[in-house]
Amino acid sequence: MLDENAVGKEYSPFTFEVDRSKIKELCLAIGDNNPIFFDKDVAQEQGYKDTPTPLTFASLMNFWGYPEIWDRMKEIGVDVKRLLHASEEYEYFEPIYPQDIIIGFVSVESIRSSNTMDIATFKTTFTRDNKTVLIAKMKVVVMQGER
Repeated sequence: MLDENAVGKEYSPFTFEVDRSKIKELCLAIGDNNPIFFDKDVAQEQGYKDTPTPLTFASLMNFWGYPEIWDRMKEIGVDVKRLLHASEEYEYFEPIYPQDIIIGFVSVESIRSSNTMDIATFKTTFTRDNKTVLIAKMKVVVMQGER
């Protein structure tokens, strides 16, 4: 069972500098060949100030910028060997661009437990210049039972 007292817990913030090469690497990995992610001129023709990050870039920022997330999960009782990724949810307020300095604030949004599984939702609020640009939620399922 997960520690339901962890709901609302906020962890130390982390800093992530957006690198143009990481945008390209992610797009190549997920097979997104949209030129706005590779060519600044094309992105500007489409109304962006630079090549924007793809929508799922928040996951990259969380795992590259805050690898301690695995320790935070363990602290609330998540057995990472039994972890299933359930969902990701993103709410963008502004595009994120190369060279942006992003601060991530991670918290435990919710925990639900039953006899067969626990479900935890982690929320990361990403800011740039003290303004929220993105809220990302990651839901994980932890199966209960014998090993």
